[in-house]
Amino acid sequence: MAATLALSGCSIKARDTVSAASLEAKIAAQLASTFRITKPEVHCPKSVLAQAGSKFTCTTALYGQALEVKGEVTGSRGQVEVKPANAVVVTANAESELANKLRPTFHHPVVVSCAVPPLLVASPGRGFSCTATIGNIKRQLAVSVTGDAGALSYQVLPYKGPT
Repeated sequence: MAATLALSGCSIKARDTVSAASLEAKIAAQLASTFRITKPEVHCPKSVLAQAGSKFTCTTALYGQALEVKGEVTGSRGQVEVKPANAVVVTANAESELANKLRPTFHHPVVVSCAVPPLLVASPGRGFSCTATIGNIKRQLAVSVTGDAGALSYQVLPYKGPT
């Protein structure tokens, strides 16, 4: 349900530092490709030492939600690996996976709709609600992000009947 971002193996010309512009462009392109979105604006430190082990943090926003991207230089030529600091949950994938998990419980097709942005930036423990529709019946789900990779747990809340 969550996608991982990796720029492993990206190389940048040999020099003493890796420029912010180079990092920002590569991270924006990778986010756009991974999540099928328009390239977001990314902000990185002005320069990062181009030596293995140098660490840096860049920031961006996805659907109005702040996202830190942690990075590390992995080679003497400025190769970098980056990873979002929080899980990024692709809502459509989460809805589909929840529907597939619920189908055996209800023995009917289930449609799940979650009240979150198309991409949800979340730390483990963050909860949100979804609605499962089974025919004419709607059931509320309490969903929680359970790991840095965006794994989810859910609970079907008790049926309250029509109001």
